[in-house]
Amino acid sequence: MPVRPDGTDRTVAGRPAADRSSGPRPPSRATPVATTARRRSLKGPLVLLLSLLLVAGIGIGAWWFGWARYTTTPGVLGLDEAAASARLESAGLDAEAGDPAYSENVAAGMVIATDPKPGGKVLDGGTVTLVLSLGPERYDVPALAGQTEDQAQDALAATNLAFGESRGRWSETVPEGQVIRTSPKAGTTLKPGATVDLVLSRGRKPIEVKDWTGEDLDDARASLEKRGLQVEVASEEFSDTVPEGVVISQDPSTGTLFRGDTVTFVVSRGPELVEVPRVRAMGVDAATELLEGLGFQVTTEESDSYLGLGYVFSSDPGAGEDVPKGSTITLFLI
Repeated sequence: MPVRPDGTDRTVAGRPAADRSSGPRPPSRATPVATTARRRSLKGPLVLLLSLLLVAGIGIGAWWFGWARYTTTPGVLGLDEAAASARLESAGLDAEAGDPAYSENVAAGMVIATDPKPGGKVLDGGTVTLVLSLGPERYDVPALAGQTEDQAQDALAATNLAFGESRGRWSETVPEGQVIRTSPKAGTTLKPGATVDLVLSRGRKPIEVKDWTGEDLDDARASLEKRGLQVEVASEEFSDTVPEGVVISQDPSTGTLFRGDTVTFVVSRGPELVEVPRVRAMGVDAATELLEGLGFQVTTEESDSYLGLGYVFSSDPGAGEDVPKGSTITLFLI
């Protein structure tokens, strides 16, 4: 063990003797510093390389997942389903039909939209949904005759048409409150939301009947039949006060009837006619008795050839004439 000239050990001052050793000296503090510096110089490029690789991987992944595995949706608008499907298949894509939609401009059966849209991105081998046109949205006015107003309004709403207004009309065949017809008529094709008016039955039209008693039957018949009523002559009766062809009575005499109802009349035949019998050469008393028995009134006058014999020379009206019962017969005496 080395010894200094002054007799002390050549050790670091202040260290105990027990730490002294004859083996190799431990490295100085400067050696580890040099080793650490070399390790840092290797780590830097490695980190840079890894960073570059990571950025490149992210870029490649972004390119792949965000662009490279996608293709552009071909434009197939305006084509029919078969042509559109063929074009998509040629681009490596599948086609499927989605829910159709109405179009005012594109004919029925043609493509009006796609999902994705034309020019949009879709996965290679992916599916493009085709929206086919139903043509213009139109609805036919339903047949509503015979329905109530509420039922008709519900039916219009169900066909995307709007209720306009109701107008009442008399009807001989449709019960009151039911639809007679629509305006526009049933089967007319309209745009959605178009209004439809209803014509509702007010029931049978009442007809006021006046009293035709004392008036000519022909006038009564013409007026009543023109209004849709039936005319029936129940009987014809002789009348000394009501002229022939004039109404004696009617049933009903007044009131309200409906088309097709009947008005019944009793019509005058005028006075009853009686044939004047032959009374020439009969005694005046016998002739008078005969004529009065037939309902005539009798008067006598002397003829131009009057001789006072008391016999009938002639009569006025003469024998064989039909005259009203109650008429006056003048006897000319000879």
